[in-house]
Order: sequence, then C-alpha cells, then structure tokens
Amino acid sequence: MVMIPLEKIRISSQNIRADEPFGDEKDQELIESIKAQGVIQPIIVRQTGDIYDVDIGRRRFLAAKEAGLEEIPCIIREMTLEEAMDASISENVFRKDVDPVTLGWWVKGRLERSGMSLRELARELGTTAMTLSRWRTTTDLTEEMQHEVQRGTVSLRNALEVAKMDLTPDEERTLAEESRSGGYDSFKKALDRMAEGHEKRGAPPGLLITRINWGFESPEYETLKSRAEEEGIELSEYCQNVLKEHLKEL
Repeated sequence: MVMIPLEKIRISSQNIRADEPFGDEKDQELIESIKAQGVIQPIIVRQTGDIYDVDIGRRRFLAAKEAGLEEIPCIIREMTLEEAMDASISENVFRKDVDPVTLGWWVKGRLERSGMSLRELARELGTTAMTLSRWRTTTDLTEEMQHEVQRGTVSLRNALEVAKMDLTPDEERTLAEESRSGGYDSFKKALDRMAEGHEKRGAPPGLLITRINWGFESPEYETLKSRAEEEGIELSEYCQNVLKEHLKEL
C-alpha cells in the first residue's frame, strides 16, 4: 500500500460508475466519515504514466477530495483494460443501481474472454446462471431499447418480454420512442398492442412444441417451480429460458 496525492489520481474510464453523479445523502455520510477517520480501506488504482486511474474505490476517492484530504491510501495493480473492467463490475455486480444492460455486456464479454460457461461464471459470482442469462439477453435488444433500460424507464422484466417477442428492429425502436417521449404508461400500452398482434398471428409454420410432463406432484416439477419463484418469473418462462441456455451450451 502507498499514499498517492489526490492530484495525481483520476477515475478510470473502465469504471462502470465513472459518469454517475456524486453528492447524495449516502455520499455526504461517507465524506463526514472520512473527515473523522480518514480513508480506512485503500482504493485500487492502475498506473498510466504519471497518473493513476481508480478502478475500484470511486466513491472513497471522490469523498476524500470533498473531505479536503491531500493523499489517499492506494494499492497499485497492473491490469489490462479488460481486467480493469472486470474488477469494476465484480465490485458493483450486486448493487441495485447498476443497470442490467451494462451487466449484460460485461457478462457477454467475460464469457468470450474466459471461455467459461454461464454456470461456471455464476458460481464464481455467487449468483444464478438464469440471472446472468437475463442480463445477457438485454444485449440482443436494439441500441434504442437498451438505452431505455439503462435509463430505468423500461424494467428488466419488460425488456425480457420485448426480447421474447422477437420483434423487428423498427418495432423495438417504436417501443423505445414511446418510452422516451411518453414514459412507462405509453410504452406499456404500445407493448400490449404489439403483443396482442403477435398472438393473433399464431406460431410460425413448422414450429414444434414438445411437452414434457412429470406430473404436478413430482420432485422435478417442484424443483422447476421453486427456481422459477426464486427468479420471480412464470414457470413456463423459466422452463423456456432453461431450454435456451441448454441449447446454447451444446
């Protein structure tokens, strides 16, 4: 650990919270704590020439500046840009204010770089493969729809519903515009209209639907039902997602 002057430190562009505002109530509490006790936990930085980029510890760094400190305890790590992004995501992965699209692109990139399966990554992070799969699914949406999810005007649940409908890019852009200009109510009405239209079209020719029936009192049924409830989705949707993930890993 070394003490580095704050003037030589900046927030890394690989930090997923780099552009977030700072100064809310919790941030003020951290500032007051640092004024009283200093920075107890070092931040993680990466050296770039004479400058140090903060990859982990953005709030502590900003709070230390606001508290009037001149230097801060740091741990210097040699990391590639990809490793820096991984570190930032890993620190923030379970925070509610990190949007699912950002997490989805990270999951997608991490899987490609590491060669891990979705289940292996889930075990490493201490979450479920289904959660990671849902984040990753948002990356299949158009840029316009992804932006609305990132803004929080379209929920993850609604985004997954859009993805499941297999809309055309123009239809997705129409929904995104409804969200941007009219808010959630306008978006939901447009989504419901499109969903109704797709239901009337029926299943595509040649689509084979296979039904597997273990019975409502079987251990297999109870397991599927329990896991669907844990994910907060319908049993049918959970079974569909499990099948999709299985097919991807074949």
